[in-house]
Amino acid sequence: MAFMNDICREKSILSDVQIRILNNSVDLLQFASDLSQREINVFVLGKQKDTLVLAAQRTPLFLRLSETVAEAASGESITAYDEPLALRVFHTGTPLKGAKEREFGKMEPMMAYPFVDNAGDTIAVITFVGKVENNRNILTDTAFQALQVPIIDESRKLYQTLSVQDGIILISGEGKVVYADEMAESIMHLRGRDIRLAGENIYNSRVNLSGAKKALATHEGFVEDIRHGKIIFTQRVIPLLSGGKVSRIIIVITERTEIHRKEEELMVKTSVIKEIHHRVKNNLQTIASLLRMQMRRVESQEAKDVLQESLHRILSISLVHEILSHHDEENIDISDVAQKLLTLLLHSMVSRENRIEAKFEGQKLILPSEAATSLALVINELITNAIEHGFEGIHEGTISVTIHNEGTWGMMVIADNGRGMDIEAVRNYKGRKHLGLQIVSTLVEKDLQGTLKFSLAEPQGTKAIIRFPLHTKGE
Repeated sequence: MAFMNDICREKSILSDVQIRILNNSVDLLQFASDLSQREINVFVLGKQKDTLVLAAQRTPLFLRLSETVAEAASGESITAYDEPLALRVFHTGTPLKGAKEREFGKMEPMMAYPFVDNAGDTIAVITFVGKVENNRNILTDTAFQALQVPIIDESRKLYQTLSVQDGIILISGEGKVVYADEMAESIMHLRGRDIRLAGENIYNSRVNLSGAKKALATHEGFVEDIRHGKIIFTQRVIPLLSGGKVSRIIIVITERTEIHRKEEELMVKTSVIKEIHHRVKNNLQTIASLLRMQMRRVESQEAKDVLQESLHRILSISLVHEILSHHDEENIDISDVAQKLLTLLLHSMVSRENRIEAKFEGQKLILPSEAATSLALVINELITNAIEHGFEGIHEGTISVTIHNEGTWGMMVIADNGRGMDIEAVRNYKGRKHLGLQIVSTLVEKDLQGTLKFSLAEPQGTKAIIRFPLHTKGE
């Protein structure tokens, strides 16, 4: 879908300031369409005389669910013959009621409103198309009022799209309930309300709409949960201001007892999973401490090297569990893991006399925990190998890790500017000497279903290129 901002700049006569004013309503369009239960079209004047441009279009919830509506293309140029009512509103600056021919001989009611800038000039016409019951016409007028309220980050949650579980209540600036749909009446009945809402005044009846009283007093909207026995409701309270006063209040009320119960269960499960990751990390670090103790007691250098390699592998897995213990999902940004591993390994393996620098460049790349663990081990082995062998006898250099996304594939390159490797020998790695490379190959090809390639780096050194599909096992 083309962006309204781009369409207006390219095809309309609007100024930059007017485009910014109109663009403030973009995030409100779907809410307004759902509220009015009608299709919304936003028209602006085209660069050619008596032409309009369809800058944006939204369809209401029930049409999106039925998938029977054919939308026009945003950015389409339209003649005055096709939208005469919208063009008249541009010229008169007043709302007009009419009809739109959907198909040959099939007309549907339409309301067209002028959308004005700070100077009062009409910069767009917003049409609401579709047949609704007479008592629901007030929803169209309310939806247009809502479109004229600039949205800010703090109020964005108030204007989330509506669902079939939402009930709508409209209250005037004097506190009178001017509209309540069947869902709202049903939900209020669950709260113990035994008479109809419409016509009631929130100040002198038994209707419990304290949220509306608060909005009338503070001129601010809010979202709150309400408990009635074992039943839980959520209400969004949206005041519409005109001339500094509240002209109307929209209340979106939802019975969400079951959803709330499932959210609480999910929070408990999430907390348990995070605690498990935390304990696994602690257990792995305990094992790492035992390995360090053992290293101090063995005399064989080969045994020390084996224990050191095992230690780094355990710490790599531990790092993944540590990151997962702070996340709410079983997915992890592998770039975060790689950057921390690179720093950790250089700090623990490079002596103070040597100057091996780390260089990291990575996009955010989310992987399932199982794939992230495998890739963490791959990173550990390749960086360890670069430090131990690539810079053997060399006191300075650079190790770089680059991670990026190639559509449905992930790409990781680990390179150094050290001595370089015998590429042919690496391709035929066997035995204890190249155990790390065997581990890397198995992890990449078996666990990640990816490919591993070694090549000479420029101007010197070694480069390992790992490419793997992002639909890895465990996703």
